[in-house]
Amino acid sequence: MDLKNKIVLITGATDGIGKQTAIDAAKKGAQVIIHGRDDERILKTLKEIREINEDVYAVKADFCDLSQVAEAAKDIHDNFEKIDILFNNAAEFIPERELTKDGFERTFQVNYLAHVLLTEKLISKIKDTEGARILNVTSMIHSSAIDFENLQGEKTYGGSDAYSLSKLLNILYTYKLGRMYENNKVNINCLHPGVIETKLLNAAWSGGMPVTEGAASMLYAAESEAIEDVSGLYIENRRPMQSNPVTYDVEIQDKLYDLSLEMLKRY
Repeated sequence: MDLKNKIVLITGATDGIGKQTAIDAAKKGAQVIIHGRDDERILKTLKEIREINEDVYAVKADFCDLSQVAEAAKDIHDNFEKIDILFNNAAEFIPERELTKDGFERTFQVNYLAHVLLTEKLISKIKDTEGARILNVTSMIHSSAIDFENLQGEKTYGGSDAYSLSKLLNILYTYKLGRMYENNKVNINCLHPGVIETKLLNAAWSGGMPVTEGAASMLYAAESEAIEDVSGLYIENRRPMQSNPVTYDVEIQDKLYDLSLEMLKRY
């Protein structure tokens, strides 16, 4: 896909891989919508991108507050006729269990549930857009199992475990959406952008490749003709690979989706 004049929405776009992806997409002529939660970083990113391409828009939402996510979705919905590419990229690593103001465990909400809300609110702008793509950013270290009784660390919590579980949830949601919209024009896939030197990586692990490599993997998933008209892929090292077996369990996909919508019904 040629990104010129395409509308590209990227969550978590004021830092790390998201920011670099926004910059690189702007260089390719895309109209970029950046999301961030901090005014200063949003303004700084806008200034940087406008030096490349003036066609950039910003929305602010702290994913720890789902009402802000809903407001950001309304802002985008009201100002854009369509979205060609949605990157659900924002994520964080939280070492100790904490709850958001919405009452959900923070890693679960920021890395997974907020993106479900945003996507569900905007799906009408995406599903019938020719060649549109939803790309959910996951990780090669996604969990190999899911315990619905410990989905939010109710029984045991570890920062790495919570992060890995959230990345599993991203994949399960991807595959569910892929099945739901298989007769529409949108393609829905997920990707591991690589082990990239970011604040998130340094918060939990160490080392990594430059953000330019992560952005290149992101844009591969957006542009590649090799995965055109295909949904339900897990992309790693810029090629489709197998995710953990649990991700292909349709009953688990359905159960997670129904539970997520129930959690979000007040928004």
